[in-house]
Amino acid sequence: MESSPWRTEQGRRARHNQVVLLARGDGDLADFARDVLAGRAKPEDLLYRSYLSEKTLRTAHTEIDAWNALPEAERQAAVDGAEERTRVEIAELAALDLSQPAPEADDDDDDDHDFGAEFLNSLR
Repeated sequence: MESSPWRTEQGRRARHNQVVLLARGDGDLADFARDVLAGRAKPEDLLYRSYLSEKTLRTAHTEIDAWNALPEAERQAAVDGAEERTRVEIAELAALDLSQPAPEADDDDDDDHDFGAEFLNSLR
């Protein structure tokens, strides 16, 4: 049985880079990511402790409902392609050079931060 691609050296580097990118943002997922980077939390703590706001949980539930509303054929197609998409995502995340500081945020951006909705959407 093949182990999870996230458990490889490349996968661990990708996960670290993913957390660094999340930590550069705003919202409760960013706060959580900063706690992970500071050693105050582990990624799996998100499953067992209440880190997320009600707004973030509503976003997650909306995404889950959207997934469940998809026709079976679309869900199956997404599942069938998930392994390859995950391997591509891991390779791309692992290849990132995060030694440079994050770009400055555009102060003209009036949008409310998304509390990690973009990340949640990337899981589909």
